[in-house]
Amino acid sequence: MTDSAPPRARDFALRDLGSLDDQALRVFLQPGEAGLSPRLLGRAMQNEHPGLRSRVLDALSPEARDEYVAAEQKPASRAEVEEAQRAVVSHLFWPLLYWHDPCAYEELVAGERIHPRILDALDLEGRTVCDVGAGAGRFTLFAARRAARVVAVDGMPPLLGRLELLVREQGLANVEVRRGSFDALPLEDGSVDVAVACSSLTSQAPWGGEAALAELDRVVRDGGEIAVIWPDRPEWFRERGFVHLSAPGNDSLFFADPETAERICRDFYSDVAAAWVVEHRASAVPFRALGIAPPNDACLRVVRKRRP
Repeated sequence: MTDSAPPRARDFALRDLGSLDDQALRVFLQPGEAGLSPRLLGRAMQNEHPGLRSRVLDALSPEARDEYVAAEQKPASRAEVEEAQRAVVSHLFWPLLYWHDPCAYEELVAGERIHPRILDALDLEGRTVCDVGAGAGRFTLFAARRAARVVAVDGMPPLLGRLELLVREQGLANVEVRRGSFDALPLEDGSVDVAVACSSLTSQAPWGGEAALAELDRVVRDGGEIAVIWPDRPEWFRERGFVHLSAPGNDSLFFADPETAERICRDFYSDVAAAWVVEHRASAVPFRALGIAPPNDACLRVVRKRRP
């Protein structure tokens, strides 16, 4: 994924936040290291619908609420408010997409093939696996054919609904779908053998960070493993005891046809990437044309519990 909001962010507006339920708002309005600034949110919410304002306030922590209210009450020009609204929508683009158009997200990630050597490095046979940030289940569906049991956790009901449909269609009886967040996994202590985050958990809260790693350590048994596939900052994970694995090749995204590739590149990457597809009439798009690294690496760590 790109660091900035994709071009399709223009399809959403601040009012679309109102479609998220209260649990989703609590998760995605967290400030954190890489989360949404309460001050930016407060400015953006000036003159917004009272019902949405009330729900946003309820979703914020007391500290964040104070910052929000101060910014909301500080006079700002219409241009400043509109700029803040665009910034909030850009920051929350992915949650808005997951909620409003999960099929588009599923189509996007279908072209991203995790390097087979990275997948082969995971010991899943006969084990209990948690897929953290499972989305529509690209890793869950892979793991279910090897593991004894897979618990798929995500914070977005529309994505979990897509995953449940795919599980039924594929006749998988060993997948359990649960709603939860990175820092509050709905699992008991030491209840899984392997926890995997596939292009989901990052080095910064609220999408990851120290609290998320602590949760992974909690739910994985002593001697079990944590795997972060396609990490945003491998060096951050190495500093915390992970081993970084990388494999060569696997340098392209794959789509059904050039028309699909062009549309997805234009929506989620850039006009430059879409122009590359048109010029080459290609359904396979090199990651270099998108300006991002391919999904060819993972960070792994064995969990060692402290003895009493």
